[in-house]
Amino acid sequence: LARQSIASIATICLNHAAHPYGDVVIAAMSVVQRIMMFGASAMIGFGQGFQPFCGFNYGAKLYDRVKKGFWFCVKGSFGFLCCVAAIVFLFAPQLISLFRDDPEVVKCGALALRIQCCSFPLQSWIVMSNMTQQVTGKTVPATFMAMARQGIFFIPCIYILSAYFGFTGVQLSQPISDLLTLLCALPIHIFILKRFDKQLPSTAK
Repeated sequence: LARQSIASIATICLNHAAHPYGDVVIAAMSVVQRIMMFGASAMIGFGQGFQPFCGFNYGAKLYDRVKKGFWFCVKGSFGFLCCVAAIVFLFAPQLISLFRDDPEVVKCGALALRIQCCSFPLQSWIVMSNMTQQVTGKTVPATFMAMARQGIFFIPCIYILSAYFGFTGVQLSQPISDLLTLLCALPIHIFILKRFDKQLPSTAK
């Protein structure tokens, strides 16, 4: 609920920030958001597939299995997202043209899409840590992480960066938001992982 609600507000803010630069920019950024949503949705689906495994082992106090499963998913999804990002980066103009064949839209959208590809693999840690926190009852950090990438950091970034850097700021908003989210997600989830070691010892050890 938190993730989807804030994402809807973020889309409104993106359109509002892109509006001064014309319909071409709005169209380009809309296409970019749709394309990136495909990859993000796949990542969320992967994380939701991990949740039953995580919940079962956490409930059974098999904390070492929770940690091993988490690290396996982070490494696997990072490799997958790197491959996806590389493909999208290479074929960005062609992907944009599938949605809009306007040369100006393709030009603006391809650059924005390639910039976002640079930070796309960071979602491996962001999403998997968020999914783990949800299942293990860490409600506050889980809700914060769900809202951070597309809301808590993105909304201020889209207005501040567009005010100082124009359309370039609009293009940079999502990657910078991803980076800020990762900088928060790393210490939060490392702390949670360390707490697993202080809980009851796993019977699997």
